[in-house]
Amino acid sequence: MLKGVPQTMDITSIKAILNNLSNEILPSKFEAAQQPEPNTIQIGFRGINNFNWIEVCWQGDCARIIKIDRPEKQGNTSTLARQLSCGLKYMALVSIKQDKFERVIQLEFAKRPGDKVSKFLIFELMGKHSNIFYLDKNQKIIALGKQIKSSQSSYRKISTGNYYSPPPSNDFKKEPKEDETFEEWKENLSSFPEPLKNSLLNTYQGVSPILIKQIDHISKLKKYDLMSKNILLIDDKYLKEIFITWKKWINCFVNNKFSYSSFDNYFYSVWFQDNKANTKVNLSKELSYYYDHFLKLKKIEELVKKIDSLIYKQSNIEKKNFNIQNKLLKNSESHEEYKQKADNIFLNLQISKEDVIEAQNLYKKSKKLKRSKNLIYDRLSIYSEKLRRLDEFSVLLENLSSINIGTLKIKIDLLNELKEELCSEFNLNTNKKNHTKLKPINKDSNPIEINSPEGIVIQIGRNMRQNDLISFKFSKKQDLWFHAQETPGSHVILKASTKTPTEADIQVSADIAAFFCKAKGNNKVPISLVKIKDLQKIKNGGPGCVSFKNSEIIWGNPTRGKEYIKKNTQK
Repeated sequence: MLKGVPQTMDITSIKAILNNLSNEILPSKFEAAQQPEPNTIQIGFRGINNFNWIEVCWQGDCARIIKIDRPEKQGNTSTLARQLSCGLKYMALVSIKQDKFERVIQLEFAKRPGDKVSKFLIFELMGKHSNIFYLDKNQKIIALGKQIKSSQSSYRKISTGNYYSPPPSNDFKKEPKEDETFEEWKENLSSFPEPLKNSLLNTYQGVSPILIKQIDHISKLKKYDLMSKNILLIDDKYLKEIFITWKKWINCFVNNKFSYSSFDNYFYSVWFQDNKANTKVNLSKELSYYYDHFLKLKKIEELVKKIDSLIYKQSNIEKKNFNIQNKLLKNSESHEEYKQKADNIFLNLQISKEDVIEAQNLYKKSKKLKRSKNLIYDRLSIYSEKLRRLDEFSVLLENLSSINIGTLKIKIDLLNELKEELCSEFNLNTNKKNHTKLKPINKDSNPIEINSPEGIVIQIGRNMRQNDLISFKFSKKQDLWFHAQETPGSHVILKASTKTPTEADIQVSADIAAFFCKAKGNNKVPISLVKIKDLQKIKNGGPGCVSFKNSEIIWGNPTRGKEYIKKNTQK
């Protein structure tokens, strides 16, 4: 599974998507705006026969404009979304403009097609300098994505109420032309006698690192690593091959000949067609799918890191508290020594008033230490239980991050739920209001359900709430509960109430419980088998905290459990 930030949307991708959008949504009526994330706006447009949504993001590492399916309703009360919804209400999108190789997009709005333009939306998709502007008819800024102070930029100050001024142009670079000859191209690049990729970047407009990677790929000269070599040291026969690919890019860009294809299992292109690619694919849909997929992978990676960091930090706190109580326990065990010292004082034949006072103080200290011993044991038990719970969270996190079952959206939901559970149980502040109020479990993130060899349903919890639900709310007295003995792991339920299970059903359930526990690296894991009627929820314990009686031990095989899960969850 590939993770990390998706491919940057360069000028070629921007022009390709704008070409498609112009054909699909012009003209159309503004309908709605919402801001699901701080740096992302989603806008809905109603056409004659359709309803379209676009998403624009001005986050530095993934600035983009794409067409998306109807999104979930969220973020429509943000200040920017409300300003757009009020200001553009009943207005029509009449034009989408983008000039040559500039990464500035201008959406123009009028009361109706044919009327004078009275509102503008401008998107600057330029890496860390990306931004969004909502302007009135005089180009005055009504709202924007982020303000730029004079101390942050020597070129322009950006804030509401100011008049919009475009970013600095790249006129110092040459504009790529279709009629340019190889000799002219080489001469232009030679004015920067440095690695070829740097010469291309510094000489021509519209060139990006991803375009260089694409040119290198389609030229089929990657093995020679020409892009890292000084242009003066590259043989002309290789340079001509690169030039041919260069001209293909210019032709596609100038004449709007765009088509989607992917390469190297991660990157995409909108100007050359992979031989294996389907020529009938919809570019807008493919770009939407690409960013949706890899942004979800990025979100998963961020959530895993965040939860792991919270667990690590809280574990250190609980370990520190546990060690403090351990030291206090050692001190409390010396209460007999203080009592003995006091006794020895009264054994003396001559006792002064000072001796009596000293003995009394020793007795008091001895009694205090003796009383505190039981309290310390209680505290040690509390901190030990907290560490055990954190260990359970860690195992559930590891399972969620390493076992790919269900869609990426389900995985994100499960991770968010796990984070909420952790914050609620340990009262952690994550700068979210009402984080202690857990939302109802998402319908799409229900526990894993597969069938046993004889067709009996097996349920597997993937976070604390799911463990709690399948063990108590969803289960019946005749069902069987499986859990790794003395080690954290998921709860596994065999729905024996629906059908009498065979030995194979029970063994598979034990194998699955072994696979979803901390000890899954072992060849065999002892699994506790308990009837639901013998299972009890621990009072004041967190979700999934149980106690039981009349358990039976079955040896589970994690490898068999993994193979069974893989076989029965493949689509």
